Amino acid sequence: MTKKILPPRIETFPATKQRRLDDLLEKSSEGTITPREKSRLERLVAEAEQLMVANASRLAKFTQRKGSPAGAVPVTVWVQAPHAVR
Repeated sequence: MTKKILPPRIETFPATKQRRLDDLLEKSSEGTITPREKSRLERLVAEAEQLMVANASRLAKFTQRKGSPAGAVPVTVWVQAPHAVR
């Protein structure tokens, strides 16, 4: 009997952080964001990017394993380096 290979668990951004991120993105697009909110927005975006890269890495490693699903392909994700703290 062959052991079934399960895909890795994909982490999600917490709902409260996602709502805050959405609110701050809207304020930024409207031009009503404060410097403090902009700083928070930058931190949330960086956190979300790290999560996406970690998930992509898990999926890429999964597709390279022997016995991974047919047709699965690895993905490359390019991320801009975090901005220096001002």
